[in-house]
Amino acid sequence: MDVMRVLALAVLLASFVAAANEPALDAFARLPADPAPPELVRDSHFWISNEDHLELFYEAVKDKGGLYMGVGSDQNYLLGAWARAEVLVLMDFDQSIVDLHRVYRVIFQAAETPEDFLRLWRQESRAEVRRLIEEGYPHRLERVGALRAYGTARWAVERRLKRLVEQMAKASLPCFVVDAAEYAHIRRLYQENKVFMVRGDLTAHRTVSAIGRAAAQVGRKVGVLYLSNAEQYFPYDARYRSNIRALPLDERTVVVRTSGQRGITHVKGTYYHYNTQSGSSFLAWLEDPKTRDARVMLRYAPDTGEARGLSRLDTGPAEAREALTQKRLEKRTIRKVGKLSRTRRREARR
Repeated sequence: MDVMRVLALAVLLASFVAAANEPALDAFARLPADPAPPELVRDSHFWISNEDHLELFYEAVKDKGGLYMGVGSDQNYLLGAWARAEVLVLMDFDQSIVDLHRVYRVIFQAAETPEDFLRLWRQESRAEVRRLIEEGYPHRLERVGALRAYGTARWAVERRLKRLVEQMAKASLPCFVVDAAEYAHIRRLYQENKVFMVRGDLTAHRTVSAIGRAAAQVGRKVGVLYLSNAEQYFPYDARYRSNIRALPLDERTVVVRTSGQRGITHVKGTYYHYNTQSGSSFLAWLEDPKTRDARVMLRYAPDTGEARGLSRLDTGPAEAREALTQKRLEKRTIRKVGKLSRTRRREARR
């Protein structure tokens, strides 16, 4: 028996043991969908992530466990595996992205290894994957949606996964489409029905608050909240603040986001700033009425020093503003001292 089959059997046995002690997750299976948005951003479906430096989040999310909640597509599997998430809740306000996760579901369940997973995304496997979708979704709406998403996005996903392999190899980090343990973790979550996908809008009134209630019912804290760059498209209004407060966030929670907005540092040569923040810090900022949107808050998030364009924010607004004030005073003092020193040197030469 080869190593991969032994690993698969071990994972399956572990899943049976875990299931015996697992609280019911029925509430996640019944999450209500938010209404479809009147229009999509740039009238486009974002089938794949264009965040090419997700390695910057590795240390922040590693082994966080708990509930993983994220928007978007493939990036959730990379981050969720790093986090060793116990439950995945995947939401997006674009129903087509939810339909694409349904395609991921049947491929993860069918493919025993990362190599087989990648094979099923190739062009020559189209007939096989269509059969998996037909068999996996007896309900017509789910089946039609998944087939449409697969037919449109397959080529983009194949290209994205190849690029992800290259990026993570360059960063010397594990990747779910290469590393057997990373892949097995996500596959096991699908096999144990611990991955939930729903059309949800961060600024609407149904889905996010329902996720908070479901998490409370099973006693789960959010380990990772992945927001991508969604926040750059809306203000921190009362509904958004209420939705985030409904989630079980604490000091161990890590919120990860990107932003393409001006006024903050960006990773060299890229569109994005990358930020990590503790859950308790995020809740504190949301209590502050001056925090009108993400950019206002991110201006107070200092770069970590590990990479330009990567910031970390673990304090509340009062501490962060005071720290920025002190930093500016120090810079002014340094400039004054430098100017005085240059003046004295010039006078000494006369």
